[in-house]
Amino acid sequence: IIIRSGKTKINDVTVLSTIEDLTRVGSRQQLAEWADTHLSASSSVLIGFGRMQPAFAMTPYFVSPSFPGSLIKTFDVDDHYLAVPLLRESRAARSPVMCELGKDAGGDALWQTIFRQKGFSQVAVAANTELRDGYTTYLCLTDPNPGGAPDSDAGVRRTLAILTPVLHNVLSRLAFEESQQAKDDPISLLTPREREILDWIRMGKTNSEISCILGIAFSTIKNHVQRILIKLQVNNRRAAVRQAAELDLLP
Repeated sequence: IIIRSGKTKINDVTVLSTIEDLTRVGSRQQLAEWADTHLSASSSVLIGFGRMQPAFAMTPYFVSPSFPGSLIKTFDVDDHYLAVPLLRESRAARSPVMCELGKDAGGDALWQTIFRQKGFSQVAVAANTELRDGYTTYLCLTDPNPGGAPDSDAGVRRTLAILTPVLHNVLSRLAFEESQQAKDDPISLLTPREREILDWIRMGKTNSEISCILGIAFSTIKNHVQRILIKLQVNNRRAAVRQAAELDLLP
């Protein structure tokens, strides 16, 4: 495997080192450090983890500073396949996919427009779904291989195909450990802000209403709600309120 990204060259030895370091990740902070070290050749990175069925909910586990924040807020719209870059295509192909984003590349999806506005020219996506429980790991890299050799796109896809299942196992383990910790200490499961937002949800407030009440951006409220659903391992707001009540997380 050879991937060229700017001045960075990833070969077999480097890929093995990347995977080895990934298997040692034991927290979200360590995941961020791993991504900063091994994925920094890309212009932006997003690592998401969530459940596809029966309702879609995905929480970003790592987002590089250059990844468009305006895109993340679309992750919980009804038609999530249109909102999340290349999720449908990667799941259908059961392999990583890539897309050109140049002016002449075509495509008018929201995420394509946002990426073009940021100056990105290419995106690579890998999605790994566990069929037994419906959980999905989502890895999105922009400009993963600018100026590479003619076969470099195939190298990027091959490397992501090797890397993403390992990443999925790591994220699944982190999610399980966080859920076990929450059982031992339910209060630590949600942050004070998340408990505050969940209490407003309990009172029947919408995301827009909570945004106005708290003076927080609508997109931020939506991200908080996504994290609440993932942490409580539920699929909708009503179930989140029930679960929080059982764990005595609400006032």
